[in-house]
Amino acid sequence: MKTTFKILLFIAVIATATSCKSNKYSFLNEYPTKTVPLVDSTNFSNHAEGKLLTKSQQELLKLPSIFEDQLTEESKIGVSYLPKLSENFQSVVYYFYPNNNELISMLVTYDKQFNIINSQVLAYDEIAEGMLRTTSTLNKNSIELVEYISDSPSTIIFNILEDGNITRD
Repeated sequence: MKTTFKILLFIAVIATATSCKSNKYSFLNEYPTKTVPLVDSTNFSNHAEGKLLTKSQQELLKLPSIFEDQLTEESKIGVSYLPKLSENFQSVVYYFYPNNNELISMLVTYDKQFNIINSQVLAYDEIAEGMLRTTSTLNKNSIELVEYISDSPSTIIFNILEDGNITRD
């Protein structure tokens, strides 16, 4: 009887530890999932700022390593959506205001333990000079990024590999 109780207690402790580990990212379940293909044209005219990520959530998702020097006290980061790209990795699209004049939509791919695999800008808008903006079509295996420099478009293709890496075509 004592052995059975010890085994049940051990299983309960393991189950609790496992659920705590997976629950630290459960706040991401609050955000919409989207199927691809989809167009990301995030800009100042069509974007409404939602609930921002806390500093601890930003660190948990390793965002300081993505946004590096652009991350300041005045910058703001939130989750836009979770694109369904693969069962092999996780994908999150963030919106990022480095300052009051710039808005970035950034795709980040993670492995199952939420270690960053790669990242790629999907959309960019700046309202100070209005010289540069980008939009993207996000597909299951690729990103078609259209960059407008002074209203002259150029297209760049990126491949999304099965392991979540993103490479330029």
